[in-house]
Amino acid sequence: MASVGEPDRFGAYIVHERLGAGGMAEVHRAERVNKDGSRTTVALKRLLATTVSNRELRQWFTREGALMSHLHHPNIAETYDHGSVRGIHYIAMEYVRGPTLKQLVEQTSRTIGTLPIPITLTIASQVCDALDHAHLCRDPKGRPLHVVHRDVCPANILLREDGVIKVIDFGLAKVEGVHEDTQKGQLKGKFNYVAPEYIADGTFDARADLWALGVVMYELLTSRRLFDAPDNHQTITRVQKLPIPRPSRANPRVSPELDEIVMTALERDPGRRWQTARMLSDALRGRMVQRGDPAEAKHVAEWVQWLYAQQPGTESSGMSQLRAIVAPPQPPGEREAPTTRSRLTRLTRRLFGSRDR
Repeated sequence: MASVGEPDRFGAYIVHERLGAGGMAEVHRAERVNKDGSRTTVALKRLLATTVSNRELRQWFTREGALMSHLHHPNIAETYDHGSVRGIHYIAMEYVRGPTLKQLVEQTSRTIGTLPIPITLTIASQVCDALDHAHLCRDPKGRPLHVVHRDVCPANILLREDGVIKVIDFGLAKVEGVHEDTQKGQLKGKFNYVAPEYIADGTFDARADLWALGVVMYELLTSRRLFDAPDNHQTITRVQKLPIPRPSRANPRVSPELDEIVMTALERDPGRRWQTARMLSDALRGRMVQRGDPAEAKHVAEWVQWLYAQQPGTESSGMSQLRAIVAPPQPPGEREAPTTRSRLTRLTRRLFGSRDR
C-alpha cells in the first residue's frame, strides 16, 4: 500500500487522487501504463473493499462494466476496460475534465442567476443524443439492449472543458419493463429525478429517463431544485403530487414554446410524455432553429470559463458577460477591432437575448 500522498499501483494502473465516492464504489484519477511505456489518463472506478463480499453489488458492478463496453457515443464517457485485480472489481473510463451540471448550476446561481437559454438547449440536446444511443443500443449479435439509464441527474452529466457533454454512471441502468420491489428503501436512483410511475408500481421504460431530463432542464432554466424536500419521503410525495410550475414563472426569459417542451417531459402520465429521446431532441433543436441562435460547443466552453471567473453578485447584463467571454479588456487608447465588435454583437443577441423568443 502506498503511503499518504503517493500514487498506488493497481494492476496496469497508477492511482492518484480520489475524484468521488458513493455507497459501493469510489473513483480516482489514474494512469494506465501502456506496453510502449506511454500513459493514458482514466477515471478508475473501483468497488469498495468493504463490499467485496456482497454478491449482489459485485453482480451490479460487473454488469455495469459489460454494459458500458457496448456504449460508444460522443456524449457518453467511453469505457476502456473492466475486470478485477486482487479481488477488487474495476471499470476504467474516459477521464473528463470539467464540472458536473450540478456544480455548474450552483456556480451560476451564486453569481449571475440562470444559464443562458441557448446553452441550456445545447446541453439538453446533447444529453438526449446520449440517451437515444443508450435506449437503442444493440449487442454484438444485433439484439436490442433497451438500456434505461435510471440515474439521469446533474451529478451524472459532465461538461467537458471543450463544451461537449458527457453522460456518466450507468451503474443503475436496467432493461426496460423489468418490475422491481418498491418497498421502503428499495427505490434506486436519486429521488428528486425518479419517474412517478417507478415510485407507484416499480415499472419503468426509457421514458423514465426523459422525465429525469425534464427535471434537469427545469433546474438549468431556473437554478432551482424542483422537488427538493427535507427528507426522502417528502421528496417522493412531491414527485408524485406537487403541482409543477412552468419554468417561465421563475425565469421570464423562457418562452411559452420552451415551457411546453419542458412540461411535456414532466408529464406524470408516461403516455403523454415525450415518447423517445429523439423526439425531445428534435423539439429542442427545432427551438434553436426558431430562435436562430444555436450555441456551439466552443461558445459553451467560453461561457463556462467566464462563469467560473465570476464572484457572487456579478452584474448579469448580457453585454458585460459577453465582453468577458469574447473580448478581453483593451489596453488604454487601443480601439476595438471591427471584427471583434461585430462578433460581440452577434453573440450578445444569440446568448443573452432578453427573452426566449
